[in-house]
Amino acid sequence: MEVVRLESGPWNQNCFLIIKGDSSVLIDPGGNAQGILKEIKVRKLNLLSIVNTHGHFDHIGGVQEIVDETSVPFFISGKELPIMKSSNMLRYIFKYKEKISVPIRFDDLDFSDVNLQFDNIQLQTIRTPGHTPGGCCFIVENHIFTGDTVLSSMPGSAELPGGNIQDLRTSLEVLGLLNGDLIAHPGHGRDSRLSDSLKASRNWIISRGF
Repeated sequence: MEVVRLESGPWNQNCFLIIKGDSSVLIDPGGNAQGILKEIKVRKLNLLSIVNTHGHFDHIGGVQEIVDETSVPFFISGKELPIMKSSNMLRYIFKYKEKISVPIRFDDLDFSDVNLQFDNIQLQTIRTPGHTPGGCCFIVENHIFTGDTVLSSMPGSAELPGGNIQDLRTSLEVLGLLNGDLIAHPGHGRDSRLSDSLKASRNWIISRGF
């Protein structure tokens, strides 16, 4: 299996292409839809699905355009619907000029099996609210895609609308029960070992008295 990080927009958000054979699944396409589609075409991949860790505008900005061109299903927690609907308000607050096309329909992860199977690619869903109400992480073999729940050097923010610091702390504890050697691919910044990301996050929380 191969994991490819793709350019995904102006906030340095990470989009990941999971590749196994000629099958692929896309995680968090926040922008640059045409660039992502070109990469998939050049690699001659069969895109099977888009799966999102959460619904902030910088993580869904490319979803609808890619769905329109490929007709693949889009999976996200239904609890993220209010977050997605607030995309253009938030992007205005953050002074991002390009209008966000909010996805019209989606498959609700809250009503899906914990294990999502797309041909030969299986994703295990871990519920990790806190950064947003329906945040999720996904384990694929020895990789975990953590979105903005935990970054390489700190936890995700719980200060945006829908965030909850206590839920985030609980989610970090849940992640702490997993194999610490998993390769963690966050929504922003560099990859790291999951245990290293969680240690840095605990230290960050302690230093700020949360």
